[in-house]
Amino acid sequence: MNTAKELRLDIIELLFKIDDIKILNLIRSQLEKKNKERREELPSFMEAATSLREDVSLEEIMKEQNYKTVSYEEYRQKVKSIQWEESLDELLAALTK
Repeated sequence: MNTAKELRLDIIELLFKIDDIKILNLIRSQLEKKNKERREELPSFMEAATSLREDVSLEEIMKEQNYKTVSYEEYRQKVKSIQWEESLDELLAALTK
C-alpha cells in the first residue's frame, strides 16, 4: 500500500506529463472542490491539527516538549481553585458553537 507521500509524488509526476490547459484546469477545480468539501466536513478545530512526523515515538515527542505528568491529586487541587464565571450550561453551549 502506498503512503500518502508516495501517492502525492505519483500524482505530481502524472501532472507534469499533462500539457492540455483544459485538463489541468478541470483537475484543479475538482481538487479545490474536494478540498473545500473536506474542510466543511471536519470540525473547525481540526483545521489546526497536523500530522505527526514519521518514525517518532511518543516518548521522543514527550521529551522534546518537556512533558511532565500531573497526578490526579495535583489536577484536582488546580481544578478546585478555578473560579468559573459561566454556568455549566453556558460552558456546554459554547462547545456546540
